[in-house]
Amino acid sequence: MKLKLIEKREEAKGTKSFFWEPEKPVNYLAGQYFYFTLPLLKYSDPRGATRHFTLSSSPTEGNILRLTTRIREQSGFKKTLDELEIGALIEGEGPNGEFILDENEKGPHVFLAGVIGITPFRSMVKYAADKNLDIQIHLIYSNSIPEEIAFRAEFEALAKSWPNLKLDMTVTKPEETKEPWNGLTGRIDENLIQKLVPDINNNIFWVCGPPAMVEAMELTLGKLNISSGKVRSEKFTGY
Repeated sequence: MKLKLIEKREEAKGTKSFFWEPEKPVNYLAGQYFYFTLPLLKYSDPRGATRHFTLSSSPTEGNILRLTTRIREQSGFKKTLDELEIGALIEGEGPNGEFILDENEKGPHVFLAGVIGITPFRSMVKYAADKNLDIQIHLIYSNSIPEEIAFRAEFEALAKSWPNLKLDMTVTKPEETKEPWNGLTGRIDENLIQKLVPDINNNIFWVCGPPAMVEAMELTLGKLNISSGKVRSEKFTGY
């Protein structure tokens, strides 16, 4: 189907959202992804003109689809996407994917997010908060520096207004930040999880981020004796 670009928004350093109006309503679940095909690549890209991205929008936000991604100079696709004019038309296909939150699974749920792996969790958290679901969510979000934390203000506001959300953010390179940071530092690891998550075996863990981060989290959760049935993961390759 045709998707029309209606807005671009900078979410954090190096991260942008693109808002699309589909030619017909799209029914999707929080956490699902969509295929996006650009009509013409301005810059060469060996992976071609099609990518799939998890929708960072929530089904509760109307008919507009939101694609949020890190803009990388190495990606001809991303550079072309970033230079699209408002009103540009591209092709979209979907939704797809099973990394979705079951409203009947009360949890508690722990979301472990690395950098742009936050996108499905933004969709899920927004959906659960808008519907005021009886679901406990603890979001633990890691970035290199505070300037790269996508949706930071929104998550902080939701954590204050919706009692079912607990938020912890950590940065791995605090020495490189240009703004004060008094929060957690270091990667999400065994010690941090044990520190932040009480009654650890009673939780369902969700992991999303770059492949290396996801693989490390799966190993860490295994060491913590979390059964595989309580771990859901999705790797963002080539983001």
